[in-house]
Amino acid sequence: MTETTHTDNASAGGIGIGSDGPGPAGPVAALPTLDIGPYRTGGPGRVAFLAALRAACHGPGFFYLTGHGIPPATAAAMLAVSREFFHLPEDVKLEIENVHSPHFRGYTRLGHEITRDNPDIREQIDVGDERPVRQLGPHDPPYLRLDGPNQWPAALPRMREIVDAYMAELGRLARTLVHAFAESLGLAADQLDPTFAVDPRSHLKLIRYLPAPAGFTADYDQGVGAHKDGGFVTFVLQDDTGGLQDARSPQAGTDVPADGWIDVTPVPGTFVVNIGEMFELATQRYYRATVHRVVSPPAGTERVSAAFFFGPHLSATLAPLPLPEELRRQLPPSEPPDPRNPIFAEHGVNTLKSWLRSHPEVARRYYSDVEAPAGRRAH
Repeated sequence: MTETTHTDNASAGGIGIGSDGPGPAGPVAALPTLDIGPYRTGGPGRVAFLAALRAACHGPGFFYLTGHGIPPATAAAMLAVSREFFHLPEDVKLEIENVHSPHFRGYTRLGHEITRDNPDIREQIDVGDERPVRQLGPHDPPYLRLDGPNQWPAALPRMREIVDAYMAELGRLARTLVHAFAESLGLAADQLDPTFAVDPRSHLKLIRYLPAPAGFTADYDQGVGAHKDGGFVTFVLQDDTGGLQDARSPQAGTDVPADGWIDVTPVPGTFVVNIGEMFELATQRYYRATVHRVVSPPAGTERVSAAFFFGPHLSATLAPLPLPEELRRQLPPSEPPDPRNPIFAEHGVNTLKSWLRSHPEVARRYYSDVEAPAGRRAH
């Protein structure tokens, strides 16, 4: 079966924060579940999978992916070692705090990442591709400073091996899905190869969400605020706690969903996949990058997830794809750009902009010479 639906009646409850505003959470909704197995193996369900993929990306922009070939033990080890790290003493975790890295790698303590001008109630580790630090000249773009090494906890030496294995598996899956995306749009499977053939960029964010600590109001539930992912495609591995929500139809000019927030309930053995803004624009918004958020878990619980982001190299540009006439007739009306979140042609410009906005302490330390988002200097 290439596509099924998952219906959710659970509600994470709570009230949105910042630009979200109050609103209902968790209405009944069906999210598609796509089996990529026939596409990976060339089985008889391949054509049906591509049709289901097109419907999912043109519609909700969020779907569950199964048949992916990632060993269950690999996924379980990723979540287990993440929990093990997060349960280390705070001073041990701070040994790899991201303020020590001009590449925004390492540990971010609770409340120190910002979304929509509000702190997120989560702690996390950011891991990227291991690359040497570039020797840059005065005219090189500042986003090339993002390349560099990761920080690894000395107290948990096996973490690197587990993370490397996981990222290698997800990288292979992502490349397969990129080919499927192209074919689902009626294009050749290798249509996007020039964009991804050299130095595709992988990023892994290991996250622990907690209830709001002392110093926050009791109803503050921003695990991560409402946003769209800025890159190409994201794969989320969830534990069984829940809290991820998407806005199927946000009201114009806001992140408040007209039809309420949709709970993306954990389903064992799946990844949650969503489209980023870079790919949305390349399809002229035929495929959708959907606003989503995570609400904080109930008191006495935690939520652990691993978000894997896959995109092209930093200097890549992705021109509008040559969609078939059948799809061009279905394009949505042109929308004015969001002044809060301009998207630039060069992937690295968007990537650095996002880091500077989300991690102001790192920005002040290493990027004081770079114009920060909204016309503000990083210092």
